[in-house]
Amino acid sequence: MWYALLFFVVLLVDQVTKAIAYALYGKSVMLIPKLFGFEAIPLNTGISFGWLADKAWAQPALIAITGVALLVFLIVFLKLPKRKRFLRFSIIMIMTGAAGNLIDRAVEQGVRDFIYMNFGFTEFNNNVADLAVTAGAVMFILALLFVDEDALFRKHKHHGGAQGEIAASAVPAEALPAADAPQSDVPPAERQDVPQDQASGKGQDAPQSDAPPAEGRDAGKDRG
Repeated sequence: MWYALLFFVVLLVDQVTKAIAYALYGKSVMLIPKLFGFEAIPLNTGISFGWLADKAWAQPALIAITGVALLVFLIVFLKLPKRKRFLRFSIIMIMTGAAGNLIDRAVEQGVRDFIYMNFGFTEFNNNVADLAVTAGAVMFILALLFVDEDALFRKHKHHGGAQGEIAASAVPAEALPAADAPQSDVPPAERQDVPQDQASGKGQDAPQSDAPPAEGRDAGKDRG
């Protein structure tokens, strides 16, 4: 849900800032002289740095390519597991920037650039959509190389731990030693509470005859 909110918020900021900048067309505000500021320039009918601006086929081709790219990124985003938040966030940023410039190309027949940047070796004008695409692309590369759980250069130490936890959870509780069970020092043979002869029905308290068995039989013959 919050991915959709992020998409529409960044898209709204892009469109509003473009509208304000071109409403003040012809005026420039330099926040850092000769390095960074706001200055609306003529519509860019090409791509970055104005490339392909003089080609008649560039505009419809760029609209078609951007539309297909948005569809592909949307499918990839929906198929990604929810746990890959960093990668999904990067895709949303790319989609937002692409959608912002797609609206410009479809409605204005060109992209509205107004953010001036000068890095010394190069200078150019861009917009919030371009910044979103750039940030998303950098994050996308970082995710594939380092951040994502299946990243190319990420150490997979956590896989062993996870496998160990899964294996431990698969062991039945009966097979684990009972650490809290009281242990007796008395050998098993001495821990019998009931003697074997008592358990078999031969109790030690049974009455015993004082007369020998033989004498008892002779007394019976005399009476007879």
